[in-house]
Amino acid sequence: MVSLTLVGTIHLDPNGLPRLMESLERESPDIITLEMSEYGVAFRERNGFRLKDRLFGIVQGIQEKSAQKERGKRDRPHNPFEIGPIRAILLTLELPFEFKAVKTYCERKRIPFRCIDLSKYSRMKLKTLRKEVITEDNLRKILAFAPLDPHQQFQQQRNLARVLTSHDADQLFIKTFLNGKIGDGIVQRDRYMSLRIREILSNDHKTLHVGGWEHLLDASGGKTLYSLLKSLRPQRILSL
Repeated sequence: MVSLTLVGTIHLDPNGLPRLMESLERESPDIITLEMSEYGVAFRERNGFRLKDRLFGIVQGIQEKSAQKERGKRDRPHNPFEIGPIRAILLTLELPFEFKAVKTYCERKRIPFRCIDLSKYSRMKLKTLRKEVITEDNLRKILAFAPLDPHQQFQQQRNLARVLTSHDADQLFIKTFLNGKIGDGIVQRDRYMSLRIREILSNDHKTLHVGGWEHLLDASGGKTLYSLLKSLRPQRILSL
């Protein structure tokens, strides 16, 4: 019988790296798959520094132009990168903690890992990020709104993850949540990743997959990675 464990993370988790490392040490897999495309890794390695420099430059310019208007206001953080959406953009330009944790663990244990997500959707997302998100007009709009504390944002995601992955989760609630993810290509991506995992599975090895918690939802109709692999009786773990 095959051994498969699905580990769900929150991509914006400020303590995600040590949390995930602890999960990997505890589970001790023989091979790891990761919800990341090879294109996504190569793009960040090739363009991440340049785009982060561009992001810093635009945000700094906006801050300098609005310094007089903002003077005396205490409801805004001194560091604009403490604003949830700005921090999310910055993290998207970096190799995620999931990749760093998996790479570090696999190199130390001398075991293989595979990036198995669809490059098509990574290419679309990163193209939009570069051409439409990291622009002065868009960043000015983000900075104009009251900031959302990243830790508060994480707590909201963690509470939602625990509710939706529970055994008695409401299917209507899950369906509504997933409908909001259609633009991310979650159905096509999860179908593709489920096939890749099935190809990699072996009776002689313990396989572990790391990805966003939303892919672990038990959705009717086989719309998530977990539901597509449910016949294999995978173990679900939240690294939150």
